[in-house]
Amino acid sequence: MLGLPLLLCACQDQGARAQTAALQARVDRLEEALRTLQEAQANQASTLPANLRQVTAQAAAQNCANSLTRELESFRENSLDRRYPTAAQLVLPPACADQRVNWLSRSPQTYTFTVTDAQGRELARQSGS
Repeated sequence: MLGLPLLLCACQDQGARAQTAALQARVDRLEEALRTLQEAQANQASTLPANLRQVTAQAAAQNCANSLTRELESFRENSLDRRYPTAAQLVLPPACADQRVNWLSRSPQTYTFTVTDAQGRELARQSGS
């Protein structure tokens, strides 16, 4: 009779060990999956703000370019000799307050300008004649 409880104990130990090993393997897989997700999230977090900043900067530059074009065309429509304003006559619209506007060409009858970022990359361009 004493041999039966020892035998049952030995069986329970093997069963418990098998369950523990299975649970440990599952925990290892879950921890690996968690690490993979955390790495993916960290990579996404590092690229997403840069993309958002770029899209926002481009949208702001295009908004500036559109506003400035409206100003230039409005001035021309209201001028007696149908010309664009001189540098002294032009006030940049509020949308261009924090933008870099670069005049590539400017005359009474034509204009071309770009809006660039701090590194000089062109974000928007407009021309008129």
